[in-house]
Amino acid sequence: MANIDLAVRFTENNYATKSEVSKELKISVIDGVWDKILSYRSPFYHYLSIKNVDKNQFRVCLCPTISNKVNTADAKLVRLLNEFNKLNPVNRDSNYFEQECLIKCLQNIAIKDNYTSDEEQMREVIRGNGNRDLSNYLEALRYIKKRHVNSIDIDFLADLYSAVTNNSELTYFYRDYDGDELSNSVISRVYKFAPHQLIEQMMNGLFSFIDHSNLSPISVALISYYYISFVQPFKNFNEQIAVLIAKSVLAHSSVGEFAIYLPFESLLNEPVLEVSKRFHEVQQTSDVTYYFAYAIECANHYLDKMLDNIAEYSTTVIKNDFFQLDDLKAEEKVEEESTPVKEGKSEVVVPKEEIVEEKVEKVEEVNSQPKGLAVSYIPEELDEKAASRLEKHLLEMDPRLKKGQAHFYARHCTLGMFYTIEQYRKSERCVYETARTSMDKLAEYGYYEKKEFGKKYVYTPVDRK
Repeated sequence: MANIDLAVRFTENNYATKSEVSKELKISVIDGVWDKILSYRSPFYHYLSIKNVDKNQFRVCLCPTISNKVNTADAKLVRLLNEFNKLNPVNRDSNYFEQECLIKCLQNIAIKDNYTSDEEQMREVIRGNGNRDLSNYLEALRYIKKRHVNSIDIDFLADLYSAVTNNSELTYFYRDYDGDELSNSVISRVYKFAPHQLIEQMMNGLFSFIDHSNLSPISVALISYYYISFVQPFKNFNEQIAVLIAKSVLAHSSVGEFAIYLPFESLLNEPVLEVSKRFHEVQQTSDVTYYFAYAIECANHYLDKMLDNIAEYSTTVIKNDFFQLDDLKAEEKVEEESTPVKEGKSEVVVPKEEIVEEKVEKVEEVNSQPKGLAVSYIPEELDEKAASRLEKHLLEMDPRLKKGQAHFYARHCTLGMFYTIEQYRKSERCVYETARTSMDKLAEYGYYEKKEFGKKYVYTPVDRK
């Protein structure tokens, strides 16, 4: 009975190695206990079609605890996809969320490669500028999004590698050398990576495993990540390819193109010693569970954070871009600025508005009925497609405009309506001061007329027909 309890403890509570069991029990010879542990695990083994360098078949132990973690991760993926599909594509909620996810993905690649991971620099990469390696990785993600129905085979892998290396005319493909980095353990050979003569055969085995495995997609994805990380089929960028293939596996499942936004790049920045120890154990035993149990735990953690992010995001996005009077009342009260002016011993407080002479017309009565658009070259029914055309036209017509200003105005140009600085801030995801400056510039350029309403300023479109 005691050995059965130990078997459960060292499988379900912690999928321990033989040396970890010995250390935990403080017994040097544990063959009897270890046999019981292996006997307990045996019914839960799933033998995989992929093999190690010595042609031994890999296996994964889907005991109840690990299976539950897999099922939990699958459920989180479904929930994430459902929450994402609720985001409004018309006012670009989904676009903004996608961008935030891509920023996090790129930041993890940047951290791994010792690049600056500043958020604004990641935005530059998404805009088409910035670090070339990160731009190439982004192109590979976009390739997965476009081709997620294509079979994951050598051609698919070649296209991914071409994108990551920015080389559409590869003169070589798989690694064709080993170097002197293969090492020997005392008992048997333990490889740091596959000998180059076996790469093609092992990768073909991986493609077959991906195509025919009856495991859940997230299980296939994480096992594929491990396998490529071990085989190291290329001269460089193997870790990036491992993540891209894992995402591709999920993209080919019900997750679809949303898979590219999942933060599995975080796997690259898990503690090196911990991951190396688990990789080593897999190579010694052919039991991929030593890494898989760790990876599925990480995946659940990543998905939890993403669910928290999308929940927080969903509660703060604007669902109605048009200004209403009720919105003014609901906004935070802006503290009226004042400047003290001393006269002798007494202090007279003079409102700042009286010091700064600014010609701003006061709005005594607001008529918020729409009166058509301020521009005449697009239909009055301004849908997103038409707004995008107007945005592009504005940027080409007026070089003074910044992209955010053109984007906001193209969607907020109805005559007779009033728009606020706060609307600009939320729409363009910027700080208040940037929003204020941007709206004032638009007024200066003749796109809006700035008016005073109570303690706030509002902006109404000027007829530019």
